Amino acid sequence: MTRRQHEELVGVLAMLITFAIGGAVVAAFAGDTVIPILAVLAIAFAKGRLVVLDFLELRGGHHPMRVALLAWLCILLTAAFARSLTAFWIG
Repeated sequence: MTRRQHEELVGVLAMLITFAIGGAVVAAFAGDTVIPILAVLAIAFAKGRLVVLDFLELRGGHHPMRVALLAWLCILLTAAFARSLTAFWIG
């Protein structure tokens, strides 16, 4: 790993930590509305995308594993949003 790659990776790590703290703050002040849930899930998608692209080193090209992991991330976040909507409507 070159020095430049190391510095970029540290920058991405700092961004991930910022996203995690931001998501926790939004979740803490969310209340019972759907919009903060969407914000937290959008932050979760951004974090997952950074992990897939940078920490799994799939940023270059269109690797099939990259597409599969991002699709899996979308499926999980869609399921989480559906669960949140169901809980919001029922409870």
